Amino acid sequence: MTEFRAAVSRRFKGLVVACVLFVLTVIATALYNYEAQSNAVEFVHGLQVGIFIGTLLLIVKSILRLRTAMKNETSLKMLYIEERDERKQLVQQKANSLSLNALLLILSLAAIVTGFFHATISITLFAVLALISMTSVVTRFYYNRKY
Repeated sequence: MTEFRAAVSRRFKGLVVACVLFVLTVIATALYNYEAQSNAVEFVHGLQVGIFIGTLLLIVKSILRLRTAMKNETSLKMLYIEERDERKQLVQQKANSLSLNALLLILSLAAIVTGFFHATISITLFAVLALISMTSVVTRFYYNRKY
């Protein structure tokens, strides 16, 4: 349990650093003056701030959960059991595998369809598709070597 406590402590510290970075990023984007490049500038700015704040809330939730686990031995044991639950891990792996394949298919179709309307969007979707595909290949290679 000592190793797990140390791992939780490292994860906690990493999340605190991420939280600080997100707060600084939200402040920087709120203070940044956008030059009018299109009519959607305010929408994009609101979208960015919304994504940052939503992510920040998820990070804070995780920080509070880990903090509670580090202070209470019972909570730490429950967290350990929850993270080591084999059934939950299998369900997560299957869901991630299926969602990755569905995402790749949807991005492929979207890149093709948007190519008929707007080349920049099509190229952007293709770049996202390529990045996700490369990440998938690299992680698959890594885990094939590891196990």
